Parts: sequence; structure tokens; C-alpha cells
Amino acid sequence: MNGGATLVGAFLGAMLAFLFQIVFQYRQERKAERLAAHRILFCLLQQTNAIILVQKDFIAPHLHSPIKFLEIPAIQDFDIAKNLFDFSSFTFLLKSQASRKIMYDLYLAQESYVETLRAMNERSRLHRQELQPKMAAAGIGSGKAVTMAEIRSALGPLVFGTMINATGQLLEVMQSTFKKLTAVKKAFRTYAVEYFSSTDFTDFDFPETYGLLGENNPPTDSGR
Repeated sequence: MNGGATLVGAFLGAMLAFLFQIVFQYRQERKAERLAAHRILFCLLQQTNAIILVQKDFIAPHLHSPIKFLEIPAIQDFDIAKNLFDFSSFTFLLKSQASRKIMYDLYLAQESYVETLRAMNERSRLHRQELQPKMAAAGIGSGKAVTMAEIRSALGPLVFGTMINATGQLLEVMQSTFKKLTAVKKAFRTYAVEYFSSTDFTDFDFPETYGLLGENNPPTDSGR
């Protein structure tokens, strides 16, 4: 009897230890998933805020100008590898078809964000290395009254057309990226609140979009 009791006690102790380990591991996994969800939302905030700030500080003041391809200045190059998602921590988004769709949308939104930064950097390069030297060589300085014909003559047909196209493409990709980021933020936060049964997930919004939603925007080729 004593031997049986000892055996049963050892078995129960081992079972309880095993169950405790399972519960502990589950809690650790949930904690890691929750932290990953918070990081995703913070990363979305960083990416969206970067788009908003560029639009507000550099583009919106010239958005309706017929020579915005000239007036929107060159911007300091962005680090494309900064503020990106670490998809290796997204494993909890693989558990259902709905969450996998959100993960795909996160990936597409981030790719759009990266392409936006590349477009910004390329347009800024063209502005610094092509447009500014040609304008300076033609004696056209900042703040000087100038006609479209004078700008076209100073830049030449290739640079003139390239700057118009690069500026128009940048405005379009910024609007598209902003819409993707805000849409996936909403979808992901809704999923996180339901998955974790908690509203402890930062929500953010941008009441002023400075033209990023395309409200009252003129055609992007208005400088032609």
C-alpha cells in the first residue's frame, strides 16, 4: 500500500508538473504574440506617419501648383530598411484564413510603403542632380518669376517630362500607400481585439490627410 501510494503520488506530481509546464508555455506564447501585435501596430503608425509628414511638409503646400514638379523640393533620402515588419513574429496570423488574409495585406502594404520611399528618393535625386543644375545654369533662381516655357527650355524635353512623370507617380503611389496602410491597420486591430479578447491595442487616426485621400486634387500632369 505504501509503495502504491508513493507511485501514485509520484505520478500525480509528474502530471501536475507537466500541466504546469504546458500552462506556462502557453502563457509565454500568448505574451509573445501580444507583444508582436503591439509591434505591428506601432510599425504601421511609423510608416503611416512618415507618409503623412512628407505630404504635409513638402507636398501639400504645392499640391495645386501647375509647376509642382519644380516647387516640391528634393527630400533627404529615406532609409528604406527602417521601420519594417519582422514577419518571422507573425506566426499567430497563420492560424485562420481570415488572419492569413490580413498578413498578406500587411505584406502588400509594406511593399507599397517601400516603393513609395524608393519613388521619393529617386525623385529627390532627379531634382538635385538634374533639375537644379539646369535651372541654375539658365539663371533661374529660387523665388524668381518664371514661365512654363522658360522652365521647359531650361530643363530640356527629357528632364522636363521626367520630372513631371516622377512627381505625378509619387503623388499617386503616396495616396495608394496611405489607403493600404490605414485599411490594414483597421483590419489588423479589429482582429487583434477579437483574438486576444482585449481592447488594449493602440488605435490611431489622421483626421487631416493633406490631400492623401485625393480630395480636390488636380490631375497629376497639370504641369504639362
